[in-house]
Amino acid sequence: MILLMKKYLHPFQIGDLVIPENIALAPMAGTSTCIYRTIAHEHGAAFGVTELVSARGIRFKQSVEISMRYLRIDPDHEGVTGIQLFGADPEDFSYAIPCILEDPRLSRVDVIDLNMGCPVSKVVKTGAGSSLMIDPRLAASIIEASVRAAEPYGKPVTVKFRSGWDEEDINAPQFAKMCIDSGAKALALHARTQKQMYRGNADWEVIRKTKEAIAGTGIPLWGNGDVTDGASAIAMIETTGCDGVMVGRAAQGNPWVFTEIREALLTGDADAGKILPDRKTRADVIRRHLVGLCAELGEKTGVKEMRSQIACYLKGGRGTADIKNRLMTAGTIPEVEALLSEYCDGE
Repeated sequence: MILLMKKYLHPFQIGDLVIPENIALAPMAGTSTCIYRTIAHEHGAAFGVTELVSARGIRFKQSVEISMRYLRIDPDHEGVTGIQLFGADPEDFSYAIPCILEDPRLSRVDVIDLNMGCPVSKVVKTGAGSSLMIDPRLAASIIEASVRAAEPYGKPVTVKFRSGWDEEDINAPQFAKMCIDSGAKALALHARTQKQMYRGNADWEVIRKTKEAIAGTGIPLWGNGDVTDGASAIAMIETTGCDGVMVGRAAQGNPWVFTEIREALLTGDADAGKILPDRKTRADVIRRHLVGLCAELGEKTGVKEMRSQIACYLKGGRGTADIKNRLMTAGTIPEVEALLSEYCDGE
């Protein structure tokens, strides 16, 4: 008897926009740069979102230039893309969104995403990020203002948020319904509270309850939190009923996770596509990531900011401590290149 496995890979629709497959790279400061979104897309991520960008910063400067390093997109190479904004004043979004969408460098972005889940204190203390989960009225005003601002350009607005403020205030299902009532066309839920930050386990039951609460609306939900491989991607979809998986920290220095997940969702086999790249494969991707980042930021800044990414690429590798330490002090592309060659020779 032939056992037919269930397949989980399918399109993810945001309003009239159809993302070919339901696998996404989560927005992460320092990680979801233009070059890394492109690399992730080539490995299987169908959707990616920029690092968070201050709506107030754009309004204050009356220009996108100060934020361009975070806003930069490459529509011809990185797949379907969202620009993520954060803030606490609806008027900031009303100004920033047209400013972005009227810039020819940014006008081809597919989605405007609103960050209502960042737990970091410097964001939360301004009333932005996950603090909006305890002020749903203000959150609704921001979403409504953003929808009005994006509508003339034909861009859908989406919202990323968390389970709630703390364990005593898990309000994601109600918050999700408010987002939809305010005009959001898709949602992404990180199943941790603000107080958890990135600690502990994601509570997938909150995703299940949220998906249940919005059933019948036609609005899709990305599940986010503790998706680390093909098996966990299948488990999340099975457990929660979410429409797609959004991968965060497991993708840092590991674009191969998207290949794993895609193969698992395509075949229904949790062990399909297991990948352990050799040193040369890792080094080749690191080089490409580095060169792309330096092209965006300049060599000095690019090399410096690449250090944390290199640490992720080499995490857990045997006999890499010394080379990793030296890579953390490298200051130029040739220095990094030489050390990567040494890394490859050590396999």
